[in-house]
Amino acid sequence: MVTITISGAEKSGALARIAAFLVRKGYPLKGQQIAESASGAKLVKISLEVSHLDKAKLAAEMRSLSPDFRVVSVEGAESAAPSVKDMADRFPDIASMVRAYGESFGSESRDRELVEAGKKIGAFQYEKEWSFGSALKMPVALRRTLVPALGTLAKVDASDTDVTLSDSPFCATGKIACCEFLTGFMQGFLDAGPLTQNTRVHKAECRAKGHSRCTYTFSYDL
Repeated sequence: MVTITISGAEKSGALARIAAFLVRKGYPLKGQQIAESASGAKLVKISLEVSHLDKAKLAAEMRSLSPDFRVVSVEGAESAAPSVKDMADRFPDIASMVRAYGESFGSESRDRELVEAGKKIGAFQYEKEWSFGSALKMPVALRRTLVPALGTLAKVDASDTDVTLSDSPFCATGKIACCEFLTGFMQGFLDAGPLTQNTRVHKAECRAKGHSRCTYTFSYDL
């Protein structure tokens, strides 16, 4: 749980305006109230059901809503969400970092940001570990390079057209689903290969949506 305090709430309706704005942005609100500073100025206190928060991003969002609003404090947050570089440096021990990264975004942008982060890390891993030797086409590239790379992150079952994870650490029960990171990782990895750039990755099943596993399918021209 994180509690943010915002100043500049002197005008009537400031609490409702800020709360509605945060809901539209996808932040999971748990409570809100008006408080007073030591000088008597009105403050808005909002509780969010997250463990990490991008303070700079939140501050910019508040300024975009009104130049009067300023984030005074953020209480209960752990250290700032990791960057893409942090995750690339720690690969493959990144499941908790990916979840923290995903939690720092609202629901409306979370999947998109996770895909983009995954693409960058997937491309980086291909160039670092798998770009040597002869370039491979699909589906040989899937079995010889992508599946071993994914295997460092989770247990994987694969065919020529799909990859299945029965217990993905990015889709843990009771936590925010961050499995779109793997969509991006696979897409970025394959885009980096000279003979697999025409492959498209699609998330077909997700444990967070009630399926028994997370499944990703591939479409490509032979």
